[in-house]
Amino acid sequence: MPDENLLEFSRVTAGYGETMVLEDVSLSLAPNESISIIGRNGVGKTTLLATLMGHTTLHGGDIRLNGEIISNMTSFRRANKGFGYVPQEREIFPSLSVDENLTVGAKPGPWIPEAVFELFPNLAERRTNMGNQLSGGEQQMLAIARALMTNPRILLMDEPSEGLAPVIVEELIQVMARLRDEGGMSMILVEQNTHIALEFSKRTIVLNRGKITFDGASEILSQDTTKLETLIGISDHGLG
Repeated sequence: MPDENLLEFSRVTAGYGETMVLEDVSLSLAPNESISIIGRNGVGKTTLLATLMGHTTLHGGDIRLNGEIISNMTSFRRANKGFGYVPQEREIFPSLSVDENLTVGAKPGPWIPEAVFELFPNLAERRTNMGNQLSGGEQQMLAIARALMTNPRILLMDEPSEGLAPVIVEELIQVMARLRDEGGMSMILVEQNTHIALEFSKRTIVLNRGKITFDGASEILSQDTTKLETLIGISDHGLG
């Protein structure tokens, strides 16, 4: 991994109010690197992304972006520093059109409406539709496209495949792989589907009870299902 890291978590302890969810978490992310974060429900995966975005209470440790401490920055300032966030709930604006959803938070850069419509042709066909007129898969596409329109340095995706039909998931995986390979940014994927997570990134982090229990090559976990099951407590069929 390069010596110069884009993002660094240094012994971060965080949660909601007085409730601790993450404990003494340290990790780094290099420029243009993609990592997957896996683990059972409730172990802190979403909280890790929320902590990056400034949505939790930080009880200890530092977060650095490009060497600058951002631990006490507001969510708005962090977004302006280069985080693009695709939340688990999607949180698109239901009463705004696809076009309006894309432009409301847009920032200058290569990701413009034409670029995201090329990535998501379905959205191009529905650009005048309201957010609440889209299918679940289209709403997920819009959530990703809206994050791209902020032209982020780091794209955070929380459970993007959740609740989607297999055919839509396959389409989404292709888009994610293209972003990973051609998007010119770092990516952090939180994903309940272990197979998708391990295929997506060369490096995977396993969380358990708010602590990192594995940080290494995805191939190790792909080839050793016993180790994977020990780390996150899933059976073989959970890999599919």
